[in-house]
Amino acid sequence: MKRTITGATLLIFSAGAFSSCDTMQKYKKTIIATGVGCAIGLGAGAIYDEAQRKKDSKDRRNDVFAIFKKKKSQNQGKIVGLGVGCLAGLGVGLYLDLMYDDMSNQFGGRGIQLEKVKDENGETEELLVKMDGDINFAVNQATLAGTAKSNVANLKEALAGYPETGVRIWGHTDKSGQRAYNEALSLNRARTVQGELALPSNRVIETKGYAWDKPLDGTGASPTNRRVEVRIVPAN
Repeated sequence: MKRTITGATLLIFSAGAFSSCDTMQKYKKTIIATGVGCAIGLGAGAIYDEAQRKKDSKDRRNDVFAIFKKKKSQNQGKIVGLGVGCLAGLGVGLYLDLMYDDMSNQFGGRGIQLEKVKDENGETEELLVKMDGDINFAVNQATLAGTAKSNVANLKEALAGYPETGVRIWGHTDKSGQRAYNEALSLNRARTVQGELALPSNRVIETKGYAWDKPLDGTGASPTNRRVEVRIVPAN
């Protein structure tokens, strides 16, 4: 009689190479191997079936965070390699919440703060990068200089440690000058930052110029709006 080895079986077997049977049993009710893998780069597989999806979202979130924090503590560092299977299993909101928790200390050491951007349902949809001095530009310029250049260099180093993340890069201008000119200028600013980050093309989800359409809150597209925003999202 032939035995069929399913993807789930392989995931359980793979996880066993890194974790004891006792550990796997401990997480049995939370980590259910039924098809979609969540490889966290530490050897364990986390897979969610329909029964898991029906579980109270708050309890599920707490269970997942407990598992990932335990793995991170055991590894004495950051969690990497979440992968597309993890995104499919957890959903974008929880996936990014995990990334936020994991990345905050790593990025903070480079003077970078992350802000959760929520969707209409209160789920995290992006992580907005914030730094002292931001990524600002001189009037009519799309060239990085001074603090802005240093900030992008720090961001490049930080992002290098998280290959499972992608970015949206948005350029902005103040409200002086013609519309067409500012649209081109804002896009050029975004492309300048894209070039400096030097990420693989599959990690650059969007590069866009908004002219003065998205001013900082309360600024009314003042000179402080001559900037580029970087937003972190799952690469896949």
